[in-house]
Amino acid sequence: MKYGVNSPMLSTKVILISITDHNLFNILPEVAKIFDSEDAVIHTDATPILIVADLHGDLNALQLALRKRSDIGCDTVIFLGDYIDRGPASLDVLEWLFSLKIKEPNKIILLRGNHELKETNRFEKLFEDLEYDEKLFASINNVFDKMPVGAVISNKIFCVHGGIPGPVKLSEITKEGAYPYVWNDPSDEDGINSSSRGLGMRTFGEDVFEEFLQVNGFERMVRGHSVLDEGFKWWFGERLLSLFSAPNHAGRRNLGAVGVVKDGGLFTYNV
Repeated sequence: MKYGVNSPMLSTKVILISITDHNLFNILPEVAKIFDSEDAVIHTDATPILIVADLHGDLNALQLALRKRSDIGCDTVIFLGDYIDRGPASLDVLEWLFSLKIKEPNKIILLRGNHELKETNRFEKLFEDLEYDEKLFASINNVFDKMPVGAVISNKIFCVHGGIPGPVKLSEITKEGAYPYVWNDPSDEDGINSSSRGLGMRTFGEDVFEEFLQVNGFERMVRGHSVLDEGFKWWFGERLLSLFSAPNHAGRRNLGAVGVVKDGGLFTYNV
């Protein structure tokens, strides 16, 4: 239970507010049906498109990103995952995003990040935010399990939270096999190699990345997953763009950034 004061006059009367009163839990079944109907990889041709990376429970970062959508006039928004944990408002961010998804199911694309894995968020802030309620924890992660893994813009740009496990074809990507796509990182070292993030996580080099582009006929990739001082970083001859959208994340004093696909180009904007 959470405690709240029952009067703007700051009376001493205290009421109990249940976590289950949060509207997020009322909309989970509806958004789950939408995710269930979506493929592991979503295709979109509508431009301009806003691309938003990690938010980590930062509602202000989400609002800044959506303001950029309005300023630029982006029809579609692709979110790259990691909506929760670390920040103070994970449940509010989820409610906002899921409500947008229900309202604009074809214009709001919500990809899965590594924090949308129960193996991660059980030991991060989400489980604490849910007051360690196993039923609520299971219900939210059941929705996460249905989320798509990747998105393709105009058959040219592949969007994903983390990276790739090798030069795979799109048809090989499944929701059940999301793990490498939400955890892997680009590297200056060629090939597929072990990652400092931990056991089972990998890095991929420019040679692997180039082959992945060729196999699928892509020109570029956009991913999130890594905190960046400037909010973005270009890799591999500006063919891979890494974004991070939550500014001042966990005391890092980093900038936040989003990507925009318009007029045949891929651009970055700080938020």
